[in-house]
Amino acid sequence: MKSVFEARDVTVYKRLIKALGDYSSQYGFTGVDQMFKKAVEAGKKILPKNKEALGILDYIVSDESSSGCVQKLLNTRFTELPAEVRPIAKVGKRKEVAFWEVGDRLGDKVVNLLNLDGKGGGRWVTAEGEKVTLVPLQTEEDKE
Repeated sequence: MKSVFEARDVTVYKRLIKALGDYSSQYGFTGVDQMFKKAVEAGKKILPKNKEALGILDYIVSDESSSGCVQKLLNTRFTELPAEVRPIAKVGKRKEVAFWEVGDRLGDKVVNLLNLDGKGGGRWVTAEGEKVTLVPLQTEEDKE
């Protein structure tokens, strides 16, 4: 029998849908049920195409608890993420945490990475809205 490997975005989408669905059924009337409906209607198009943004969502939805996953999704700022997934950009001679911009909306929370409003795309920017490239993060194993 052949094993089938799912694309990373499909795995992230499935875990996101499961967490939102579980949370909606346990805690009604919180607004998460609306997020769940939009996520189901839009399919995996709600996920960003950017690999760093997808990595952040992957980290968030890997929580075993649906409640923990949803709480992290809604309340975690990029500055609060662990160093291995934090979006760091080099701006001039210094490094700073990047923001996520979709259209004219600028955000610094993980939930901003989801395209729930139907607008696709998104990019990493400074607080002033200037496009940036994220600095690749090195782990100790990478340095050896």
